[in-house]
Amino acid sequence: MSTVSSTTSSTSTTSSSSSTSSSSSSTSTKYTDFDTSTLVEAKLSSRYSRIDSLNTQVTTNQTKIKAYQDLQDKLQSLNTSLEKLRADPSSSGKTADVFRARSGYLSSNGSTSAGTYMAATVDAGTEMGSHSITISQVAKANILSSTSQSDKSTALGWSGSFSLGVEGGNSASINITTSMSLADVADAINAETTTSGVKASVMKVSDSSYQLILTSSETGQTITASDDGGTILTDSLGLLDSSGAVPSSAVLQAAQDAQFTVDGVSISRSSNDVDDVLDGVTLHLYSAPSSDTTLTFEVDNDTSSVKDAINSFVDAYNAFRDIVVTNQSTNSDGTASDSATLFGDSTLRGIASQAQSILSSAVDENSLAAIGITFDDDNKLTVDSTTLENALTNNFDAVEALFTYKMTSSTGDLGLVRHPNKSMSFTLDATVDASGTLTGASIGGDSSMFTVSGGTIKGVAGTDYEGLTLVYTGTTSKSVTVTLTQGLADQLYQAADTVANSDTGTLTDLVDNLTSVDNDLSDRVSALQQSTASYKSALTTLYGNIASKLSTAEYTVNLLKTLLNSSSSSS
Repeated sequence: MSTVSSTTSSTSTTSSSSSTSSSSSSTSTKYTDFDTSTLVEAKLSSRYSRIDSLNTQVTTNQTKIKAYQDLQDKLQSLNTSLEKLRADPSSSGKTADVFRARSGYLSSNGSTSAGTYMAATVDAGTEMGSHSITISQVAKANILSSTSQSDKSTALGWSGSFSLGVEGGNSASINITTSMSLADVADAINAETTTSGVKASVMKVSDSSYQLILTSSETGQTITASDDGGTILTDSLGLLDSSGAVPSSAVLQAAQDAQFTVDGVSISRSSNDVDDVLDGVTLHLYSAPSSDTTLTFEVDNDTSSVKDAINSFVDAYNAFRDIVVTNQSTNSDGTASDSATLFGDSTLRGIASQAQSILSSAVDENSLAAIGITFDDDNKLTVDSTTLENALTNNFDAVEALFTYKMTSSTGDLGLVRHPNKSMSFTLDATVDASGTLTGASIGGDSSMFTVSGGTIKGVAGTDYEGLTLVYTGTTSKSVTVTLTQGLADQLYQAADTVANSDTGTLTDLVDNLTSVDNDLSDRVSALQQSTASYKSALTTLYGNIASKLSTAEYTVNLLKTLLNSSSSSS
């Protein structure tokens, strides 16, 4: 029995030891598998997913904002090109209006090119027509030369003063001292040119001969001179004779006015640049041809500038169409391609459809196709240059009417200042009192559609005439027949501006809204990141404490089991 008991006890001890070892191994394994970092990340995974989702929304919005901004940029560039073609009635619009551009064409009945004798510049809006010009003489400056001096840099030893000026102008007194050279005398004269109208230079005639040259600043002006103190001009420079007059020997070129005729009218001017004979035209006279030479100057439309403006519009429109095509592209399965950020976007679809509808329409039976501008398969515009040039040459007014906003009225007393976004016709009754002051404006006896201030007539908001501003300069009451015709360029400009205007356009609102949403999302991401970081820190501390306690517990259990096994063995 004793032996059996001992065996059993041994077996039990062995079994216990094995169990303790197994338990120690199992507990150790559990502790080793307690990965604080993994547990923390698992706990935070849902938060990370929310942050990623919010960031994805921000990125998606930013991509859309960029696409909207690209669209806005292309539409604004389109409108910049349309400014030249739409004939806005404002002062800046008139300046930009390419249909007001004029070219001047010169020809001569002689064998020498007309450009040898003159040139001309023409202002926008100048009345067109042909003019006959003959030139008898061009204007010349008065040029005087002094007697020769042996050197230009050596002190002359002269002392005194003299006055220089031009006939009908002011004179300036020039003071000369003994230390001054001929070059110094010229400098002293030039210091007073603004007052005197006389310029000076020193000309080297030979190695030992220099002359002082006096020239009137303006053509057609004769130099006047006098010795004020001393005899410098008389005895030293020989620019005056003993009687105080300029000797003929000192005159290199006499002053003379330009003499010419325009359409048979004799004209004299002191300058060769003449801008007050033909309205809007400046003539630049170079030389006088032979007496039997007649120059013809013709003012006509600048068709080259108009063609360039039309081609610029086509390029700008096609750049806009590129964005439309890109954002309408699909994959083979019919889904939107990756580049089609604005696929199905109502704003893009709306302006694309409206633009095509406008450009496909006619204005008084005129159309883009009639002047050589058609659509290709991508609805981009193509230009037949020959057809366009023929239209500009042979039917310029029709091309202008196709693009521009025009007002025609039965009197020149009514002018257009601002126009509504439409075509319309009406008869306006302007009422003027006995003093010639505009007191009212009405249509069919109804004066509620306009307000009057001074000579300005303005359409009332909410009526058909909202956006219309007219100015009446007549001094009597009058009924005026008015027709407003909105060309394609103005129609497209208004449509694009509604979408792309930097302040009030639809795209500006869309971008602002998305930017606001992104700001909110970014704030949420930032807040979530901060709370997640705090939560992570707390979890890390919590799980660290648990791991530490598990480790302590494991150690205690193993220690107790070891002591127990030791005690059992001793028994």
